[in-house]
Amino acid sequence: MIRLPLIFPALCFVLFGAHLLFHGWGLIVSLLPLIGVVLLFVRNKWCAVVCGVVLACAGCEWLYTALELAMRRQAEDMPWMRATLIIGACAVFTWLAAAMLFWRKFDAFYKRGSGG
Repeated sequence: MIRLPLIFPALCFVLFGAHLLFHGWGLIVSLLPLIGVVLLFVRNKWCAVVCGVVLACAGCEWLYTALELAMRRQAEDMPWMRATLIIGACAVFTWLAAAMLFWRKFDAFYKRGSGG
């Protein structure tokens, strides 16, 4: 069943929405990543592409946040390693979820042709 592995990118979208809410973007903007959760289950090749690109950009935002957090905490002489690793792990998991949407395993689900 192909829908079960789609929980992984769906969780990444939800986690990114929580990240946006935590950083003060407001409730409406924080709920926008939930559109990606719905698009994951639409059986169209463009939905997978859009979700993959959005997750890749979200991973970049996670990385930016990790670097900003590390620099701010180092400047204030606070412990920084654990928090940076946690946020960095969020970036890596989000990029893995994005890459997963382009695997051949999902070609039949998203009705992608075998040729280019």
